[in-house]
Amino acid sequence: MKTINPQLQEELKRLYAELPGAYRHAAEALQTEPPGHLLEGAALQRFMEADAKAAAIVRRIKEIQGSN
Repeated sequence: MKTINPQLQEELKRLYAELPGAYRHAAEALQTEPPGHLLEGAALQRFMEADAKAAAIVRRIKEIQGSN
């Protein structure tokens, strides 16, 4: 059976708490004005940054879970 030390438990709690917000920011960045408008320029950059942050959180969660 795998174990996770207390420091990594705290990091996992923090990461899981941040994850919904990161996904929400990515979803919000997909909103375009007017609706149906192309996602480009600064709006696309905001989405890419928000998506990268969510992906980094998921990657770290997987690292912690696999490191034991």
